Amino acid sequence: MRSRRSSLRSAALAFLISTILLIVGCSATDGTAIKAGRTPGEVVPQKIPTLVVLDASDSMNTADAPGPRIDAAKRAVTNLADGLPHGTDFGVVVFGSQMPAKTTRQSRACTDVSTPVPLGPLNTAAVSSQLATIRAQGFTPIGNALEMAANQLPPSGPASIVLVSDGEPTCAPDPCVTAKAIHANRPDVTVSAVGFRTDNADLKCVAADGGGLFVTADNAEQLSARLSAAQNSRDAATRLSTDSRGGIAIGDTLDDVRSANPSFPRNGRKDGDRTIYLWEDCTYEFDDSGKLVEIAPGDPPGSAGTTIDGVTKGTAGSRAIELYGDAWQDSDGVAIFPADEKAGTAYLLGYEGGSSIAEGTVTTVVLCGCLPKKKTTSGTSGGGPEIVKVIAVDKKGSLRDGYTIVNDGSSRSFPSSEMTYCSPGLGAITPGVFRCGTTADSAVVCWNKTSTSQLLCAYSPWEKTLRAWTYSVPPEQKPVKPQDEVVPWALELADGSRCNLRFGGAWDPPPTGYRDIYNCSDGPTKFVVVKDDSEAPAGLFDKSGTAWTVLGRDSNRNGSPSPVPVTKVYYSAAEQ
Repeated sequence: MRSRRSSLRSAALAFLISTILLIVGCSATDGTAIKAGRTPGEVVPQKIPTLVVLDASDSMNTADAPGPRIDAAKRAVTNLADGLPHGTDFGVVVFGSQMPAKTTRQSRACTDVSTPVPLGPLNTAAVSSQLATIRAQGFTPIGNALEMAANQLPPSGPASIVLVSDGEPTCAPDPCVTAKAIHANRPDVTVSAVGFRTDNADLKCVAADGGGLFVTADNAEQLSARLSAAQNSRDAATRLSTDSRGGIAIGDTLDDVRSANPSFPRNGRKDGDRTIYLWEDCTYEFDDSGKLVEIAPGDPPGSAGTTIDGVTKGTAGSRAIELYGDAWQDSDGVAIFPADEKAGTAYLLGYEGGSSIAEGTVTTVVLCGCLPKKKTTSGTSGGGPEIVKVIAVDKKGSLRDGYTIVNDGSSRSFPSSEMTYCSPGLGAITPGVFRCGTTADSAVVCWNKTSTSQLLCAYSPWEKTLRAWTYSVPPEQKPVKPQDEVVPWALELADGSRCNLRFGGAWDPPPTGYRDIYNCSDGPTKFVVVKDDSEAPAGLFDKSGTAWTVLGRDSNRNGSPSPVPVTKVYYSAAEQ
């Protein structure tokens, strides 16, 4: 069998040596070609009446987005509204926000549906202010909420209803029956669904019966991107979703594909144990059992691929990491990211311009049924810790992920002389994160809010509070190192210890032959050290075993440091 990495490297090389720019892309499912000048597969918001049906049930308080799910959902709806064409009619229907599930009878709680933003000409400021008042606390009357949304639509013309929910309905009517009735009565109205950290069957059938798109989202970044895609489900069909493209899914049999698509080719090209079919500028590969294992848009294969989240040729590799977490495999210019772990699907991203995807730029995007059974990292024989990228402030300077600004008298101003000391924040792996001031007095991880000339600064990834420091001279962006050369901001260890990177001050001396790098609390480990002849991060982690370990010690400076497994590694980052 041929090597997919080899073919992707060849595709990347073809882009470098080509002297003619080929504008290629997968055509839409109805055969309409994508317009030249637009990114292949790009989903452009439609100027059609759009209603978001937002889940504010009690489960949306779960803090795994990271931060509360409801906060991530509010931000995603705000981002969707900001990206819609001027003059679009937009509204928001919410369920579960007014009657606490713990104290309200279900029969009454199932009527908890409201319209904080009635359908009308888009007013982004009003959308943001109304969303800020929503509290997640109730039941899940999805069917009633869909009916309320449909009743607000104009009597004719295309429109989009998009449901955002993290669970199954707890009230009648059946949301699938409701969605089917809406679409049957108004075929030009689509009902799509975004399952937030769930692939619940009820949400899938809402989209299927409503003529729309179903996608899942596992974090705040994915939710924002996929909500925008769901608003224009027709164009989104040209993208690579987590398991399919245009209704053709990884794992489908060749007979199934031909039955649903009569124009699909009858003859393919054999390549080892694979059979390859070229159809509408996309390459489809089937294994020897006749099941689809790979979808690669464009020529060369993957060159016109775009994920449902917008990762495509020219996307910074760091953006893929923001969306999908660290690559499960990354070598030879190809990185593998999970698309749908349950389905075993993955995004294969070819890249150039760096030794890892974090440093490179995407050149090819392929969807495949090739997710490794175990996540591995180059240089390790076992699975690594969870990598957490802390982003407290979005591109607009607004707080995200549950962060607040504390007013405890610690806010201060930076004189212009101190702003010359600004450098990348502790653990910063992207531009836009700063550390200013001097030694232990400094603000160690700060995000720039240019609209108010403030740095919003954190001291620990476990505190959801920021301190606002004003400035008269903006911070200068210094170069940021690749992630594998950055010393992490903080660590969580298997013994329960939480460790913050040192950033100045006076400390007791460590044991002979070692240097203290992190101060720890909440567990038996008090310090994380490296040997005197080592540097962090190269000498920080031992990746040779089944888990990453660091050398930890207690407060006894005469004791010997011992290996402690690492469960989480924290970096700081900014939205790019």
